[in-house]
Amino acid sequence: MEFNFTFKGMDSSPAIAQYAEKKFSRLERYFYGPVHAHVILRREKFREIAEVILTGDGETIVVKEETDDVYSSIDFAYESLEKQVKKLKEKRQEHRPPRIQSQIIPTSDEGVIVRTAKVSPLATQDALELFKKSRDRVFLFFNTDQDKICCFYREGEDIILLIPEIF
Repeated sequence: MEFNFTFKGMDSSPAIAQYAEKKFSRLERYFYGPVHAHVILRREKFREIAEVILTGDGETIVVKEETDDVYSSIDFAYESLEKQVKKLKEKRQEHRPPRIQSQIIPTSDEGVIVRTAKVSPLATQDALELFKKSRDRVFLFFNTDQDKICCFYREGEDIILLIPEIF
């Protein structure tokens, strides 16, 4: 996650910037691609204002919170952003659930079928929910929690998550 801080009417503080960066970096898990956060911290008379412009996955979310303490403004801005990002993620999943698109490539080897597949980036829990709804025996996805391509498969009544390790 890329951060850009702007301080207006107050001295720039590495402690405040580090606190905000730690807080807002938690939102990165809700996005598939790169995320950019522009954090504007401003002091006007007795108010501390935190404005955050979050850009990722083609969406821009703007939140502005003001209190009498800069840390609580950052906390409230985070809570508002988290609500909006979760709502956006749910809305995206309702309209366009991720699908695996596969293509069969003919080979010269007898009895071997090669398939290429485009996999969707998903969190483990989201992939598990999709796999439980389907009747497929195998579900391949890019695990955003592990940053690896993973696989769910059924073995009798059990559902097993396969996380490959390279050694």
